[in-house]
Order: sequence, then C-alpha cells, then structure tokens
Amino acid sequence: MNILITGGTGLLGQRLVNYLLSKGMSPRLLSRREDLNATVPQFEWDIKNKKVDLNSLENVEVIIHLAGANVAEGRWTKRRKKEILESRIDSTQLLYDTIAKLEHKPTTLICASATGFYGLQNFDHTSSEDEKPGLDFLAQVCEQWEAEADRFKDLGLRIVKLRTGVVLDGSGGALQKMAQPIKYLIGAPLGSGKQYVPWIHWKDWCGAVDHLVKERALSGAFNLVAPQAVTNAQLTRLIAETIRKPLLLPNVPAFVLQLILGEMSSIVLRGHKVSSEKLEESGYRFEYKSASRALFELISQD
Repeated sequence: MNILITGGTGLLGQRLVNYLLSKGMSPRLLSRREDLNATVPQFEWDIKNKKVDLNSLENVEVIIHLAGANVAEGRWTKRRKKEILESRIDSTQLLYDTIAKLEHKPTTLICASATGFYGLQNFDHTSSEDEKPGLDFLAQVCEQWEAEADRFKDLGLRIVKLRTGVVLDGSGGALQKMAQPIKYLIGAPLGSGKQYVPWIHWKDWCGAVDHLVKERALSGAFNLVAPQAVTNAQLTRLIAETIRKPLLLPNVPAFVLQLILGEMSSIVLRGHKVSSEKLEESGYRFEYKSASRALFELISQD
C-alpha cells in the first residue's frame, strides 16, 4: 500500500514511517524541505505558493496528514496563533484542491487533530468522540482543521480524524521535558496536579494509525489515548519512580506558569479524561494500557 505522509519529518512522523515500513507498506513524504535522514522517497510542496509535486500522489491510496505548526513552541502571541491555525487550514485546503483535480484519487484521508478538540473541561469529565468542540483557542483550531478534512468526503474519500493525546516517547517530546527536571531534582507536579493527562505510547499511536489505515469500514473521529487515565501529579510521580529520583519540591504554582507561558499555560494546567472506548471497540488492542508499564519501557530504552 502506497501511503503519503505530510509532516512526517518530525519525531512522531519518523516513528510512523519506520512502523509502516515494518508492516510491509510503502510510505513516502511530502515536505517543505528535504530531510537528509529520510529512508523513504520525498516530494516537495510549497503551501504558501500553493504548489505540490504531483508525483507524490502517483498510485497513493492513503494520505496521512500530520503537517502543522507545533502548538507548544513559543508564546501564543496573536501572530503565533495565526500561524498555528493557518499552517493546518492552508495545507489541508491545498491537498483538497490538488486531489480534486486528479483523475485517480486516493481512497482515504487520515488527518491529525488533538484531544484539545474538547476544550477546557472539568477535571472529572470524560470526553468521547460524539461531543461538541470546546470554545478555547486549541478547541477552535481542532474544530476548523477537522471541518477542512471533512470536505474530502465530497471527493469520495474515507475520512478518519486522529484526536491524539500526549504522545510519550523516550527520545523526545513531552516525556523528555517532564523527565529532565526530575533527573536534576527540581521536578514537581504542575498547578494543582489534579488535571488529567490523556497520554499514549508512541508504539500504540503508530499501531492505532496502522489499524485505522487497514480497517476500511472505519471513519470519523477517534481518540488516540491509552485506556488508563492519570493525573499530572500521578504521571510526575511515576516518572520519578521509574528513574529512581525523589520529588523534593512542592507543586509549581499555576500563576507562575501563567506568567511564564501566558495563554499557552492552559496546555499543562487544564486537562480531563478522554475515552479510548471507540478505538478499542473498533478492534484495536493496546500494547501499553498502563502508564507505569509504558514509562518503564520508554525510560529503560532511552
């Protein structure tokens, strides 16, 4: 199966490429710049000037659209928020306009989204795929991105939307940022620590994407989160136990994070449970259901 991946040069994209290769598939990358470390064919697109190398779509059955500016990089200034939104909307519109002109179209679009779709819920609330989007910035970004993805139905494509939680990976990302201060004995839960962290092991994220590629009867939104819910305080403690370091400091006050991060502090200070039930009922079997097992494997392999 030929699969075109946008935004595939980052850590998670590289994980997915290698995973799909291990399953006998033929992934290729659509990227703004050449990745010298890539092990698969690469093609160029220029979103600003609305140009796509049409060779990238030759005999492609599935598009996995991950491209978008990192929401956790830099303060959410008005300019940065505009970049976060437009990087998702403009790239998706360019794909739509390009595919609309093709005689032989792909069969499936799998588009990234996030559990941020559900907005700033109460800590004890559990979100499932049939809920309406929230009203905060990230929720609106996810809603508009998913709406652009849904337009591909008009072209006859099957649409799958990946509402991804925090992907844990020992080589980088959120886990590395959480573990680093703990290693130096300055780690602590954030805010109240009661906010839930909807997490998933990178292997399960790749496995779930592979499952959604192959199961062609599946469509719509799926929460890509592990079954076991953990709070920020619990996850911080589990990381400390796994690397055998004590937690010596009190929780980092919310106002401190708000001063440092501004509006972006909502990413770490607000959180709630997110259900994995729909994904499990579709037939996917998690390899890492518990955070403790996932952390042991990730940190011991780091």
